Amino acid sequence: MKARIGIPAVVMFVCIVLLASAPSAWAHTHRVLTINGQRIEFVVGWVNEPAYANEINAVDFWAHYINATCPQGAESTSCPVYGLDQSLRVAVVLGGQSTTLSFSPNLSDDIPPLFYGEYTAEVEPTVPGTVSFIVFGNIGGTAVNETFTCGPTTFECVDPASEIQFPQLISSGNELQTALSSAQSQITSLQSQVTQMQGTIQTAYTVAAVGVAVGVVGIAAGALAMVRSRGRQPRRNRRKR
Repeated sequence: MKARIGIPAVVMFVCIVLLASAPSAWAHTHRVLTINGQRIEFVVGWVNEPAYANEINAVDFWAHYINATCPQGAESTSCPVYGLDQSLRVAVVLGGQSTTLSFSPNLSDDIPPLFYGEYTAEVEPTVPGTVSFIVFGNIGGTAVNETFTCGPTTFECVDPASEIQFPQLISSGNELQTALSSAQSQITSLQSQVTQMQGTIQTAYTVAAVGVAVGVVGIAAGALAMVRSRGRQPRRNRRKR
């Protein structure tokens, strides 16, 4: 009886351990800052996870006061920081390039809608790879400049779209651009070759025309010389009989 009870208990324990060690489906990174004497928690990640190249997504940014009196005066262990869409922006760094985006407050689906401290900035990553979000600006006049980079303990990096495409893979914009650039280079090379050939043909035509002209002039000169030669022959005197 003890053995029968022990096996399910061990299986349950293993399952709990596996679940506890599995990565969170809501992969965001947390950071607590002290600004103007108040502790504020930043939570940063993607709105849609995992993130794929060439799929519209958005930077997901949450800001809460911790163990502080909310601006509305209600005591709470966590309350939203308002107005950050006016004072903070986010730079997205990916593939060696960066772009700066503005935040928009994201309201809940409640009736009436409520604000829980979430801000989003829409973006469509076009290449897979490591991405960083740089949140900068100011809160209450205090400068803010925080960098959050994707990784195993933070949030999802950008995965290639081929991981979810089915049944046929679709070339990415970069691949199409590369193919287009290659085709344009080939066209330019062919145009250059055609131009060179046209120049060569034109030169051949010119040489041939000059040759024909020289030949005609030579023939004309020869004919003229013959005519003159005949005209200068001495007349024979006829004797009278």
